Amino acid sequence: MELLKEIDTIIEEVKDEAGNFKAAESTADEIEALKEMLDALMRGARQVQEKIDLYNDRRYR
Repeated sequence: MELLKEIDTIIEEVKDEAGNFKAAESTADEIEALKEMLDALMRGARQVQEKIDLYNDRRYR
């Protein structure tokens, strides 16, 4: 369940940054919002990959 809470948090961060992207008044603001979205998504991908790796380690031992 902890992973689900972390994923929900990441989804909210991406939604917030998507709003910032839509409200951006300059290219620099758009780039910053995109970087923040990428950071959140990469963090989420790493967490999911870690859980998959843990599952596979237990499965094959």
